[in-house]
Amino acid sequence: MDSLGNITTDIVDPTNIFGPQRDSLYIVIPITTIYSLIFVTGILGNVFTCLVIVRNKSMHTATNYYLFSLAISDLLLLVSGMPQEMYSIWSKWPYVFGNTFCVLRGLAAETSTNASVLTITLFTIERYLAICYPFVSHKMSKLSRAVKHVMSLWVVAFGLALPQALQFGIKEANGVVMCLQTQVIVQHSFEISTFVFFLAPMVVISVLYALIGMKLRETSLGNEQKDLERNMSHTRKTIRKHCQSTRRVVKMLVAVVVAFFVCWAPFHAQRLVAIYGTTENHHARSPILLSAYYLLTYSSGIFYYLS
Repeated sequence: MDSLGNITTDIVDPTNIFGPQRDSLYIVIPITTIYSLIFVTGILGNVFTCLVIVRNKSMHTATNYYLFSLAISDLLLLVSGMPQEMYSIWSKWPYVFGNTFCVLRGLAAETSTNASVLTITLFTIERYLAICYPFVSHKMSKLSRAVKHVMSLWVVAFGLALPQALQFGIKEANGVVMCLQTQVIVQHSFEISTFVFFLAPMVVISVLYALIGMKLRETSLGNEQKDLERNMSHTRKTIRKHCQSTRRVVKMLVAVVVAFFVCWAPFHAQRLVAIYGTTENHHARSPILLSAYYLLTYSSGIFYYLS
């Protein structure tokens, strides 16, 4: 009797970790519908983007190579992660895909995520140089250099994803199988990932787009002054056009920064809650943290794949 009691106290109760096997249909059906739409449109859109760039030599530019890299990373993320994610919405546990897929899925997800963020960051740097330092950008805009940058970022993305993926595996308790972190290869790896692939890129993108906006505004004011000197009769109309054009570009730059934050912040927040909001036995530390984990899991999933 005592031995049975000792066994049951050591068992990881999936209900305490993940809650019920399936949430209410009022949650599951809308989330599944949204995921399905993201999956179909994401696959079609990114495949179409890749085909257009590959088949048209006129589109073999440095900018489009970064766009091609981003499309590939999105496809990898959708294909490797979305089907399993949709299955887990309907059956959170037990995990039925096996240890190999548990590790490979994590590797693919981490690699594609890292590659996406690095691509966006490098593309932002390219845009900054093109607008603020056009002569420097012209020297660096060779296709061979862009190819090297893209290949390098994928090597870095894979290399940094590998230790995190190898930390995961299958854990079984009382017949219930789950894909969880089973070992620690790199201390604080997820915190490091949050800094390297979210906080640092967020700062870089925000600062560079702010500088781009200032440069465009400065250029716009210079053009207005030239128009003023050339033709007084059309000054107001021309100035108004320049101002409207500058505002549109600045709004677009702000939208890019906001979109980056909205798409990636819930993902990193969910991982940090999973780390700091659970005990060593993977039990939630409090009902509030468990609710926060549920909310972030669904919201991060939507924005994560939407990115």
